[in-house]
Amino acid sequence: MGLQLNITEEKVPFIFNINPATTDFTGKCLPQTAQLRLNNSQIKYLDFIFAVKSENRFYLKEVNVSMYLANGSAFSVSNNNLSFWDAPLGSSYMCNKEQVVSVSRTFQINTFNLKVQPFNVTEGKYSTAQECSLDDDTILIPIIVGAGLSGLIIVIVIAYLIGRRKSYAGYQTL
Repeated sequence: MGLQLNITEEKVPFIFNINPATTDFTGKCLPQTAQLRLNNSQIKYLDFIFAVKSENRFYLKEVNVSMYLANGSAFSVSNNNLSFWDAPLGSSYMCNKEQVVSVSRTFQINTFNLKVQPFNVTEGKYSTAQECSLDDDTILIPIIVGAGLSGLIIVIVIAYLIGRRKSYAGYQTL
């Protein structure tokens, strides 16, 4: 995945693109949680913690970050009450479009070409992906709405033609 960190402290935005060539990663897998940790020269740690829901689904539950900003100051934030990247166990979660994970008021993560599977990985390969709603390019709903409107117009035209065909003779003689 591509990652971009957006930090806004005192109305001064700081944007940091994570370079995969210079970033180390580690992980820890437990039966109910999984952790992905990223770090490099500026990022002390960036933790993504996944959890299992009771209905056999996983999601991103927590993000923790501690890093050094360009001005030399330290920045840390944590949120353990998230609910992003939800998918069934045994499958992966995929989102090709840009997705924003709002961790706090001052910290957001933009992801690009995301694909994660923290649980039930077999042979080191991703399982069938659960796609995010941003990637859903189906045009089924506009087709249904268009067909419904077309049908309504046809019914109105037919009703008008039937109404015009009826002749009103006026007064009839006895």
